[in-house]
Amino acid sequence: MSMEFNRRCSRAFTLVELLVVIAIIGILVLLLLPAVNAARESARNTQCKNNIRQLALAVVNYEGAHRRFPVSQTASGQRNKDGSCQGGFYSWHARILPFIEAQNVFEEIDFKIDLADTCNDGDDGLISASHPHAKVSVTTIDTFLCPSDGTDLSQSDIMGIDTAPDSYAGNAGWPSLATGFQGERKTPAKYNGLINVVNPRRKNDFQPKQAVRAKQVVDGLSKTACVAERLIQQGRSQQQILEGSSKTLSYHLTERPRTMAEMADRCSPEHTHADLSNSAYLGRSWLSGWAPTGPTYMHVKAPNTNHCHFSHSFSTGDFVVTPTSNHFGGVNVAFADGHVRFIPDDVTPEIWWAMGSRNGRDLVNEYY
Repeated sequence: MSMEFNRRCSRAFTLVELLVVIAIIGILVLLLLPAVNAARESARNTQCKNNIRQLALAVVNYEGAHRRFPVSQTASGQRNKDGSCQGGFYSWHARILPFIEAQNVFEEIDFKIDLADTCNDGDDGLISASHPHAKVSVTTIDTFLCPSDGTDLSQSDIMGIDTAPDSYAGNAGWPSLATGFQGERKTPAKYNGLINVVNPRRKNDFQPKQAVRAKQVVDGLSKTACVAERLIQQGRSQQQILEGSSKTLSYHLTERPRTMAEMADRCSPEHTHADLSNSAYLGRSWLSGWAPTGPTYMHVKAPNTNHCHFSHSFSTGDFVVTPTSNHFGGVNVAFADGHVRFIPDDVTPEIWWAMGSRNGRDLVNEYY
C-alpha cells in the first residue's frame, strides 16, 4: 500500500495537463495586458497634463512680467546689417523658456537674428545646419513633448535639419474669415484667442497690432483656452504623410466668409483635398513660429479630426490647426487661469467654439 501511494504521488503532469496550464496562463496574460496598457497610458496622460499645465502657467507668468501674452511668432523683421535677410520667426514657445526653468536655452537665442535662411517674408521656415541657432533648434525640451506622442521623434531633414519637435499649440481663437455662431461677426475679423497670430513683416487688418492683455479676456481666464495638444507630423515621405492619419493632415479651404458651423463642415475630407506642404511640418520644431509648424491652433473643428488651411495661411498664419492627441476620446486643454481639462471628442460644437473666444460675452455664458 505504501509503495503504491508513493508512485501515485510522484506522477508527473501529462502533456494535456501542461498545455491546459499554459493556456490558462496565456489567457490571464491577455486579460492583464489591456489593464497594463491602460495604466501606462494613464501615467502618460498624467504627465501630459502636467506639461500642459506648466505651459499655461508659463504663459500666465509671461503676461504678469510683460503685461501681455506672447504672440505666435516674433523676430526683428529687419534685414541684416550686411544686406542679407532671413525669413524665419521664433515661436511663443521660445519666449516662455525662462518660465519653464529653461533660462539657459533662452539665453542662447538672439532674437535679433531671424530664424530661417531665406528672404521671403516668412513663407519659408527651413533652418540650415550653418544657422547661428542650429544647435538650439535641435535641443529637446521635455516639457514641450507629450509622452503619448511616441518615442520616435526624429524628423530627418524635413525642416532643413533634425529640429526638436513639440506637442502643444497656443489658442489663436477663430479664423479671420469665420463669421461667428450665426453670422454676427464681420470679416475679416481680428483673432479672438489668447495667443495672437502675427507676422512681423506683413501687416494685415485682421492681425491685431498688439498682443492680448489679460483685461481683454472679457469672458474670464477660466473660460478661455490657452494651450492644447497637437500631434506631431511624423511622416518621413510624401506618401507616408498623405496616406497617414487624417488627424495629421491639413485640407484646403476656399477663402470665403462662413459661420463656424459651415467652416467646420467644409473643413473635411468629404469636401476638399489634403495638401502636402501644409501637412508636412506640423509640430516639427518648437523653436519655429512658422505657421506650417502649427505653433497655434483654432477652435473650429472638433478635437481629433483634421486641420485646414487657406491659400494665404503660410504668410498670414491664419491656419486652422485642430487639437489632436493619442489619448483615447479627447485632448487635454489648459485654460488661461492654469487649470487643465480633458475635452472629449464629442464636445458640443458651440461650447468648443466658445472656449476658443476670449470675448464672446453673452455667447460664452449661453453655451457653458
